Amino acid sequence: MVAEAQKNHAATASAIEGLKAQAAANQKLVSQVGGAVQRIEKRTEERVEKAVEQVTGEASATMTANLDASNERAERIIAATAKLETRQLWSAAAAMCLALLPVVVVIAGLWMGIAGLITGAQWALDVNGSVWLGIGRWLVVGVGLAGASYGLFASVRWVAGLVETWKDRGLPKWPRWRK
Repeated sequence: MVAEAQKNHAATASAIEGLKAQAAANQKLVSQVGGAVQRIEKRTEERVEKAVEQVTGEASATMTANLDASNERAERIIAATAKLETRQLWSAAAAMCLALLPVVVVIAGLWMGIAGLITGAQWALDVNGSVWLGIGRWLVVGVGLAGASYGLFASVRWVAGLVETWKDRGLPKWPRWRK
């Protein structure tokens, strides 16, 4: 029994030594595997960073291209709008001139009418005592006054008709041939 116990003890010691050697080998293997895993993690992390940088760069380039295209379109729209504004400015100026033209004509007509009355009265009064010459001149002044009165009447009637047209149907569409 003692021999068997010694034999078991020797076998146990040998097994313990084998297990210690195997544990050391396993520990070395685990250490190597751990190092390999760390290297794999580091490589994977580097690859992911490169991929993210590449995708970010491509996305940035695409966004920049889209922004440049949008800016070009906006600049073309702004240029077209400026052209339209210029045309509208000239159209508005022309419309204002056309609207003011009748007013200027009426004012000039009144000015000329008043000047004509004053000049006509002075002319009719300058007869140097000739009665028939005075009568003839006053008849001419009367005919001139009648013509001027009729012109004023026709102008007022025309303006009233124009205002009535604008009230009923809105502003007229000028020129009519553009329909």
